[in-house]
Amino acid sequence: MALIPMPVLYLKSDVLFLIIYYLVGYRKKVVFDNLQKAFPEKPDKEIKAIAKRFFRHLCDITLESIKLKTFSVDRMKKRLVVSNPELVNRYYEQGKSVLILTMHYNNWEWQVILQQYLKHKVFLVYNPARNLTFDSYINKMRERFGSELVSTKKILKRVLKAQKDNELTLTWLCADQRPKRNTDFWITFLNREAGFFPGPENLARHTNQVILYEHVEKIRRGYYQATFEVLTEDPSKIPPNGILKMYVNKIESIIKEKPEYYLWSHKRWKNKKPEDKTLQTH
Repeated sequence: MALIPMPVLYLKSDVLFLIIYYLVGYRKKVVFDNLQKAFPEKPDKEIKAIAKRFFRHLCDITLESIKLKTFSVDRMKKRLVVSNPELVNRYYEQGKSVLILTMHYNNWEWQVILQQYLKHKVFLVYNPARNLTFDSYINKMRERFGSELVSTKKILKRVLKAQKDNELTLTWLCADQRPKRNTDFWITFLNREAGFFPGPENLARHTNQVILYEHVEKIRRGYYQATFEVLTEDPSKIPPNGILKMYVNKIESIIKEKPEYYLWSHKRWKNKKPEDKTLQTH
């Protein structure tokens, strides 16, 4: 599959969409339920249109991820363009490490090319798969372009070691996955109570690194553009939970603008807020 030319790959993606959407019905109930509750004001016809666009996009990025095995650096940089690497590299010249927050939106797998654009040592934070063989295989593909894969459980220790060694780093966090039910941070996200991992907030507090947000935009089929923007240059001045609130507000505004590119098949709201946890205000 990785050797198939891109035009043929997208033909296969079109067929895969027909199978996934019409025959298998992969997580259709989850997707429709998530969309209807996120956008109660939208008529059923519009919800259905968004869902179809989402499933088409999901098929595309699933097959696009396979191309990591054969893409060269030059081909990857043509497919994923970073519009403003100078913003990040400026902090490198200032001797500052940075923390990048993003979400499962558009093609997050192709962010492995960031090391080829940026001067910092790039840490890509991930949740290990249960299948260790599959996990190892996927991570080898991801590390082909120079970034270092670090699990969520080891990232704080790895970043602190880099600080001790005077190594300037960029820690990339796709921070919108569903945490355990006992997580402390709960907030209204797309009209429903949702928990968030405390990792970004804790990491920022421990290191006081510059925090940026990375927005990935789909230019056309198979071509994406990543843009960085500053959330805060001094996390120590942000009130408790303020970093996560900024993050939630940012991703919510992006999702509302073009919802078809968010990962709606993820069971984001499966866990319910425990009674002893406080619901944060925006």
